[in-house]
Amino acid sequence: MVYILNIETSTKNCSVSIAKDGQLIAMKELNNGNYSHAEVLHPFIDEVLGIVAISITDIKAVAVSKGPGSYTGLRIGVSSAKGLCFAQNIPLI
Repeated sequence: MVYILNIETSTKNCSVSIAKDGQLIAMKELNNGNYSHAEVLHPFIDEVLGIVAISITDIKAVAVSKGPGSYTGLRIGVSSAKGLCFAQNIPLI
């Protein structure tokens, strides 16, 4: 089983999901009209991991959107993804 954490922060929509063997199995998103990515991204990651009942160590890769979109939103998503990948020694997609 391969779990991939997916992050979308390029627009006002902040979305986190987990795919298992290429199929979406959990998702959390918010589009409240604001750019609140920095506040909700990591809680969303914790929440989807809890929904699936896995640990961050079970994630085999992190996929992050590359835009186009808000530069700040993209920075938040990419820097979070890079930090997770570095800490877990897994690929960034």
